[in-house]
Amino acid sequence: MDWLGDMTERYTEKLSLYGRASIFTADELRRQKRLNLNVVNESVLEGLVNQKEKQEAQQNNIIRSLVISLFFAFVSWNGGNIRIPGTGASISEIPAFLEISLITAAFSVLMITYSFLSIQLYGAVITEVARAVVAKSKLDPDIFAAARSQNWLFVKYFKYAPVDGRLPVYKISKIGKYFYDALIASFSLIVLGLWVLAISSILFIAHTGLSNDAAGWAVYITCGVIIAASFISMAANIVEFTHEVDFAVLEKIDTDRGDL
Repeated sequence: MDWLGDMTERYTEKLSLYGRASIFTADELRRQKRLNLNVVNESVLEGLVNQKEKQEAQQNNIIRSLVISLFFAFVSWNGGNIRIPGTGASISEIPAFLEISLITAAFSVLMITYSFLSIQLYGAVITEVARAVVAKSKLDPDIFAAARSQNWLFVKYFKYAPVDGRLPVYKISKIGKYFYDALIASFSLIVLGLWVLAISSILFIAHTGLSNDAAGWAVYITCGVIIAASFISMAANIVEFTHEVDFAVLEKIDTDRGDL
């Protein structure tokens, strides 16, 4: 790799977590090609798609848990006069019902952000693997993934270039581009707004409904810490950090064809 001699020893680039996932996956696929292996194949791709589907199903269950726990927290905060069938007792008479509901809701918010992050990372890995698996056919790898997993294809086809690395033959007008941008922006804002609304409801109910004693403050602080962690997890979707590319390591990897 003589061309490296003309370059600086290190190169910096800002990458998101999804960028890291794509780059490291692509590196493994190139390494597989150098070593003449066929470990990461169509079977592995199908396994990744299946795991992504399981993650999405788990996320749906967590969202249901959040809605239910928020409902119970609101009922308990509002007086809790709803009678539990078969017991004759009201929700307000159950010890620590409000506290448990609030902690469950806060934890559900956190797990939703972790689940969303994991699903997007699966998507980044699947994209790279699909490109390698269907490379010989020279077809769009997203079609392969869509055939094996439910996808919101409107997110793909709203792009200027729906197929990565291929310029579109049919170019959309500016009005059409603005429309699709509005479609994605409105969806993103609504989802983000619901997430913020859930967090605001938890904090408001905790602030106004919990007792002003050590136990109440402990629950309030616990909910606050969990929600703060969810903000960190959500920020991981967009934050970018500087990464250094060490060309000496790249050269060693490229020349070492016997690594295992």
